[in-house]
Formats: sequence, structure tokens, C-alpha cells
Amino acid sequence: MIKSLQLNHLKWGIPVLMLLFLIVLPRTMQFQTAPGELSIGILLDLLVTIPIIYYLLIRKTNIPKFTVVYPFLWGIGIAGFLIPVEHQTLLSNIKVIAIPLFEIGIVSLLLYKVWSLNKFFSKTEGHDFYDKLLIACQEVFPNRIGKILATEIAVIYYLFAPGKKQEKSALEFTYYKKSGILTILAVFLFLVAIEKFVVHLVVSKWSVNVAWVLTFLGVYTMLQVLAIIRSMSKRSITINQKNSTLNLRYGFGSQTSIPLHTILKVEKTRSTSNEKTNVCLSVFDLIDSNNVTIHLSEENTLQKIYGIEKKYTSISLFVDELDLFVEEVERLNNLEEF
Repeated sequence: MIKSLQLNHLKWGIPVLMLLFLIVLPRTMQFQTAPGELSIGILLDLLVTIPIIYYLLIRKTNIPKFTVVYPFLWGIGIAGFLIPVEHQTLLSNIKVIAIPLFEIGIVSLLLYKVWSLNKFFSKTEGHDFYDKLLIACQEVFPNRIGKILATEIAVIYYLFAPGKKQEKSALEFTYYKKSGILTILAVFLFLVAIEKFVVHLVVSKWSVNVAWVLTFLGVYTMLQVLAIIRSMSKRSITINQKNSTLNLRYGFGSQTSIPLHTILKVEKTRSTSNEKTNVCLSVFDLIDSNNVTIHLSEENTLQKIYGIEKKYTSISLFVDELDLFVEEVERLNNLEEF
């Protein structure tokens, strides 16, 4: 085992040593004598040699082959620091071609992944577009980056997705029609729009660039809120009898899946519980209301946008058809016990 570890370190040490050599090279006298030619050599090593070595190292492992793109992109970034500005003509040309191709490739790969998952989950219940998108992004990128990317794509998708009404099943529940949250958010968006207009005028007298940055951030926040609002009608709370799970969703803003056998009690409430372990399903928990709290026998995880996670043993939420929801959860939970 020790020999195996030593061999593994030796293999990965090759690209590391090569990178260290390339970092030191621009500071040597030899580089000063032929900066143009050696700049091209450094660029080729960063963008070709090291990615090839990386591929040879991972080709017989479980690491996805498309991750060879990562050292290529890192090479572009590192080259910008190592190569003198006057010798970056080739690097600039590569950026113009490579970066758009990379973006197109990533979008194509994600669409293919979502399409593949759609076929895979076509015969199962409980998986919608955002579930498939989240899985696809996490397969392509490291865990947290994948979740962040999924959030950004979801914002665009739900902003422009058709608003067609879908038939609601008996074990599907809405959470936004009777809570008043839509009215509150509409007023919030209106006030924010006015506030951003005033702030832009005031700040622009001091700095036009800062004013536009603040305006952009404000507008993007408004678009995120609007996207979550539009996703509410497409992502309902559901009870999956086949998997014996309760799927709680608040648009694409937050979600959690609860095994029915872990539910201790479903309690009708009027305000958020004061328990330390309690969380709210709503993304807008400071202004939203709730009418039910679900207590669990074991800890679970609430997943929010941008990969944010919260642990809980009780969770509060609002359900429009509260009595029917409590009745169905308790009925199916009792069936689980037998």
C-alpha cells in the first residue's frame, strides 16, 4: 500500500514539477535572451502538454474524462500572469476562440445530460426540470460549483418558461395561493424598482460606474425573485407513494425530501417554531407565513439556492389545503408503520 501511495504521488508530481518549472522560467536569464520563443513554449506546455499528462493520469480512474478541460482553462489563466504582456498575442487569439467554444461545449453537455436524465426518469415520479438540471450540473462540475450553475440556469429557465397550468394530482399541494406571499412580493418588487431608480440617480453624481453596478445587482436580484415566483406553480409539494417520501419545494429556491417513516408528528401552527433545529421551507421566511410544522425522528437537510444547506429536525411551511395535506401525510405515515 505504501508503494502504491508513493507511486501515486510520483505520478501527480510530474505535472506539478512541470508547472513549477514554467513559473520559474520567465524569471531566468535564458528567458530574457529569447522571450518570444520561450513564451510560445510556456503557452504550449500549459495548454497542451500538462492537459495531456493529466489525461494520461486519469484515463484509468473514475475521474470524468471531460475534466481535462480544467487544466486547460487554468493554463490560460496562469499564462496571463507568466507571459509578458507584449508576448501575449497568441494567448489573446486562443482566448477569443477557446472561451466561446468552452461555453458552447458546457451548455451542450448540460443539455445532453438533462435530456439523458429526462429519458432515465421518464418512468418515475418526483423528478422535474430543476431536479434533472441539478444532477446534470453536479456531474459536470464539482459539487458546490454545480449547484451555483444550476441556480443561474434555473433563473433564466423559469423567467421564460411557459406559464401553462398543469393538472394537480391528489397527492400534490400548492403553497402560495392563500398565504399572501405573492401580493407581498409584488409590492416588494415595486418598491425595490423605485428605490433602485432613486439610488442610481444619487450615486451617479458621485460615480457612474458604481451606480450602474448597484443597479445591475438590484435588477438581477429582482429577476431572481421573479423567477422563484414563476417556479412556484411548477414545483409543488408532493407525496411520492412509490418511494414513500414527502417532497417539500419552494419553487427552485429550496427543497428537501423526507422519508415518511421519519415523520414523528405533523403539527398545525400559526407561526414559526422557536426550536433551534427548526427551519422554514420558504426562501422569504422573514416575510412569509406558515401553518404547519413537521417534526422528524432524525436530522435531515434543506437544500437552498447556490448550494446553501441547513440541517433540521423540524421544518415549518405553508400549505394551501392544510387539512387534506395533514390527513394524507398521517395516513401514509401510518401505513408505513405496518
